[in-house]
Amino acid sequence: MLSLGGVALASSASATMLDKVAEAAIAEAKAAAKGGKRKIDPATAVLLSDIHICGELVDGKSKHYPYNPTCLKLRIAEILSMRPLPANVLVFGDVAWDHGLEEDYRYAAELLSELEQAGIKVTLGMGNHDRRAPFFKVFPQYATTTKVEGRVVSVVEMPDFDFVMLDSLAELPNLKLRQSTTVSGEISGGQIEWLQEFVKGRTRRVVLGSHHPLNEMSNLEKFIVETPQVAGYVYGHLHIWSKSARVVRPRKELHMLPTVGLPATFYGDIGFTVMRSTPEAVTFEFSSKGFWWPQPKENPPAEWQSRAEDLACEKCKFLL
Repeated sequence: MLSLGGVALASSASATMLDKVAEAAIAEAKAAAKGGKRKIDPATAVLLSDIHICGELVDGKSKHYPYNPTCLKLRIAEILSMRPLPANVLVFGDVAWDHGLEEDYRYAAELLSELEQAGIKVTLGMGNHDRRAPFFKVFPQYATTTKVEGRVVSVVEMPDFDFVMLDSLAELPNLKLRQSTTVSGEISGGQIEWLQEFVKGRTRRVVLGSHHPLNEMSNLEKFIVETPQVAGYVYGHLHIWSKSARVVRPRKELHMLPTVGLPATFYGDIGFTVMRSTPEAVTFEFSSKGFWWPQPKENPPAEWQSRAEDLACEKCKFLL
């Protein structure tokens, strides 16, 4: 079920109906903020992934999967209703619908601006449906703030640890417009070398993240094996909430690496993850808003509803 501002409706509701709920919820959150500055918690962040926004509009609606922007609007409204607000929202790639068009990023920027207007910093990552050249056109600040030239690599400083968003997009060269690129991920472009310098001499722990699962990137896993400063790994891509432990340092004291796979906003496990830290640990709590595959149904199968119920109180922890 989707529940917000006293309104509850089945996750199979139409995009038009959900749009009205989302817009009303954002307006309600803005109205509630008037007359006083909302408190922001620097130790809290919200993690989104796979928002897949199509910027090709027909009669004001996305040409492909028109409920995707609606789903993102609902998540944004829920984030704006949090008390206190999170200091950061991190988006783990696949910002664009399919082929990383410039208009996809412009529409995504318009939608995400609601968060920035509330004082929440938004950090974007790259997924296999993204393209760097049009991304940099719409978000030119990333070309100057990135830690690795030619890639989209960001460091988000939390009070108790640093989150490093890596760029796992394996973009084929000379891509034509609407041409697909590699689905699997890679960590290239000098990112491992930068990471080695970044952690050198550090006592502060680091959490790493990118769009793709760790098992697709052997060089990153090798770096983690050799780097006890890494407390865990977060990824998207699969549209499924998943928590697991990888035995990456056999026979060593720090041998286990916790990993978290994030939900999506438009199919699979629907929702977002709230990340909170203390000096001792980082906790991840899944805010489940339903399940569908690949799109909402008027009469969703019992298995879909069961999946959402099973994930209602999911959480895990990375020790610092």
